[in-house]
Amino acid sequence: MHISKKWVIALALIWLVILVAGVTTSVTLAIAGSDSASFTSPIASAQDVVVSEDDYRLIQRYARLDEVLQMIQREYYLDVDEDTLILGAIHGMVGSLGDIYSYYETPDDVITEQEHQLGTYRGVGLQLLLTQDYEILITRVFKDSPSEMAGFRAGDIIVAINDDQMAHYGAEAIEVARSMLIGAETEPSKVTVRREDTLLTLEVMPGDVIINRVESCMLTDDIGYIAIYEFLGDDVNGFATALTDMQQNGAKGLIIDIRSNPGGLLYDVVRIADLLLDEGLIVYVENRNGERDSYYSDADALGLPLVVLVNGNSASASEILAGAVQDRGAGVIIGETTYGKGIVQSILSFPTDGAGLHLTTARYFTPNGRSIHGTGIEPDIVVPLAEGDDITQSTPDATRDSQLRAALDYLEEALVGDAQ
Repeated sequence: MHISKKWVIALALIWLVILVAGVTTSVTLAIAGSDSASFTSPIASAQDVVVSEDDYRLIQRYARLDEVLQMIQREYYLDVDEDTLILGAIHGMVGSLGDIYSYYETPDDVITEQEHQLGTYRGVGLQLLLTQDYEILITRVFKDSPSEMAGFRAGDIIVAINDDQMAHYGAEAIEVARSMLIGAETEPSKVTVRREDTLLTLEVMPGDVIINRVESCMLTDDIGYIAIYEFLGDDVNGFATALTDMQQNGAKGLIIDIRSNPGGLLYDVVRIADLLLDEGLIVYVENRNGERDSYYSDADALGLPLVVLVNGNSASASEILAGAVQDRGAGVIIGETTYGKGIVQSILSFPTDGAGLHLTTARYFTPNGRSIHGTGIEPDIVVPLAEGDDITQSTPDATRDSQLRAALDYLEEALVGDAQ
């Protein structure tokens, strides 16, 4: 079948919208007169493109996209950039899923995210979480970062950047915020944050940020403390090193703090859980076809009384760890009900330009078969923060942290029981 060259634009738009790495097509394009397995016609002219019958039907299906594109280019009262329109169509398609965890990234966005995962990048030094109300919550301000020097605090809500309201961007608010903050080159970004009931405007310029995902210390002579801020970068090595240090320092009990940890890589949390649990199931992942991948720990286990601290911003990989510890009876969960993100995303890449599609592709289940999506994990011991508590400090302080105090009390009592 023959179509005019104007459809080449439509084809480009269609392929940009529907193709990702690992997906191949049988599309065949050939200038009339060349050898092709597609339909040919003796009346084909040099202005025609030959496509297969299946691809012609595909073009008809997506013809409305090209019609809208042409109408905008022809009738809109301002000049428009075609690439911007195509990018908007892609964002619109992904956004129509209504899934805050699925989004499209430009090649520059992908590079920025990769740098963030590695732990050294140019940015402002904020760890962000998109709440279920589509608000941007700051869960951590990295040490010695531009944001720490600017006065940001964990718990702040980013309302606007340079007077651009973040609420307008819905599921893509975090990606927009990151791009705007990192993109500031000559003038600082003016960021409006909500801190409790007060609106504040802070100014920040990007700089070099070094991320440490794990911090640790001995809280008492017998009890060690390890905080994991994300399951990315140096988290596995950092956790393993901290755990060894705890044991060498005589730790008889351990607190793992994953409060406000937004998650990270499945493989990282599985490796960390393996250091804590004896032989058995950690988590299994199931796609829409019922195909399952299961992840197990070996026989080596921590062998110490364990408390895992969680709160309402402990999400995704954090909930995998908490769920495995809880279901396997390896420790006690203390704090508040977790976020409730029981789904897994895959990063699908576009090899032509390095763009990426974050797409929810599966659900995960705890060892006992629980899906915690939308419900979270209920702690074994529920402890809300008390008025005046402050868990945003980099150094753990049980005098201003009711949940940490409860964890210490639990372990101290357990150790006394063991001694008897």
